[in-house]
Amino acid sequence: MRVVVATEPAQREAALALRFAVFVEEQGVSPEGERDALDAAPDTVHFLAMAGGDRAPGASEGVVGVGRLLAPGADGHPHIGRVAIARDRRRGGVGRVLMDAIEREALARFGHGGSVTVALSAQVQAIPFYEAIGYIVTGDPYLDEGIWHRDAFKVVGNEPGALAGHAGAPTEP
Repeated sequence: MRVVVATEPAQREAALALRFAVFVEEQGVSPEGERDALDAAPDTVHFLAMAGGDRAPGASEGVVGVGRLLAPGADGHPHIGRVAIARDRRRGGVGRVLMDAIEREALARFGHGGSVTVALSAQVQAIPFYEAIGYIVTGDPYLDEGIWHRDAFKVVGNEPGALAGHAGAPTEP
């Protein structure tokens, strides 16, 4: 499996197709609520986790996971969002590999002094995954498109395991 940045229109359409399958068809999010103006923003980076070498010989490469990275917003932190993994590839490590690639890109683009705090809005059912990869969940649960979420953050640094709970991390309101 490899993770690529979607630079071609066909790659972006493939990302949107997987998001539609997961969020709209599986989870009941409205089609209008799934896409937003940030998808087309020039500073939004879309990522695709591509299956290939890990599939049976002769199998075609396909999109098995997607996510996007947004430039820092009002809180000063880049945001990771719209993370979706194909149903048949969940719990197989795709999410971890995808998040690692997105975090590395956030560090490269927005890091200062060797670190960056990334933020995301986690579906409550996915919180154990995010906590397992180092995210700290904050605040009260809230509904977004009829699905319970909580905010989370992680300080990503150049050194493995460094900066967890770093003083520059956001605090609970």
